[in-house]
Amino acid sequence: MCIKWIDFYFCVPVCGFSAIVCLKLRLRHTSSAQDTLLGIISGIIDCPIRVYFTIDTSETIALQEPPPGSLVESIREFTKIFAERLADEEYRGHIQITWSIGGLHFSQKQVVFSQLTTRENFIRNLASIRYLGKGTYIDCALKNMTHQMTQHYTETKAVLFAVVITDGYVTGNPCSGIKVMAEKARDQGIQIFSVAASKEIDEFGMREIANSPYELFRDDYIAVEIGTKGDRGPLGPKGERGRQVPRIYV
Repeated sequence: MCIKWIDFYFCVPVCGFSAIVCLKLRLRHTSSAQDTLLGIISGIIDCPIRVYFTIDTSETIALQEPPPGSLVESIREFTKIFAERLADEEYRGHIQITWSIGGLHFSQKQVVFSQLTTRENFIRNLASIRYLGKGTYIDCALKNMTHQMTQHYTETKAVLFAVVITDGYVTGNPCSGIKVMAEKARDQGIQIFSVAASKEIDEFGMREIANSPYELFRDDYIAVEIGTKGDRGPLGPKGERGRQVPRIYV
C-alpha cells in the first residue's frame, strides 16, 4: 500500500495558487469599495482560510484492505501530510494567509475529532481517529460538517474549503440525501473537494459531493492506492518425490 499525495490547487503555497484563489474569493466577499480601499491603504489583506476534513471510516472503507482498519490508518497519514502543507504565509507582501483546520470522521454516526484550530493542534488530534464500522450516511456527515464550519463564525471574509474522503457508497440517506446536503453546504459558501479513499468507489456518489466544475473539485483525486498482485513468475524446480513415513500411535 502506498500513500499518494494530491496537489490541490488551493493548498500548494510554493506555486502561489493558494494566494490567487484566496485573493479572488476575498474580493468577491468584499462588501464595499471602502473595504477594498482600506485593504490597499494598510498594504496587507487578511485572508483566513478554513479547511475541514470529513473522513469516512465506515465498514466499506475499513474492509477494503486487511487487516480491517488498515486503510483508515493510511487515510489518517494522508490527511496528516496534507495538513502539514497548509502553512500560514505572507504572499508577496500584500496577502496574509492563515489556516484553520478541523475535521470529523463518520459511518452511521459522526465523531468530531478536531474543532477548527491551528495546524499543529489538528495534527495532534488526528491520532484519535478510529475505525467506526457499520453503515455509511454521507448526507448526515455533510450536514454536520456544514454546521461545524459555520457555527459561531459570523465573519464573511473567511474562505471555506471541505475535503471529503470517502468511497461514495451509502447504506442510507436519513438526512435527505447527498445532493441536498451538498447543496446546503455550497449555499453556506463551502467549496467541497471529493477525494476517493481508494480505487474502489461509486463515482456518481463522489460527483454528488463535489462542487462544480468536477474537473477541479473531483478530478480522480485519490488518497491511498492499494497495491495489486503482479503477474505470476516462472515455476521453480521440481521437488523430490515424497517418502512414506511410518505413523506412531500413542
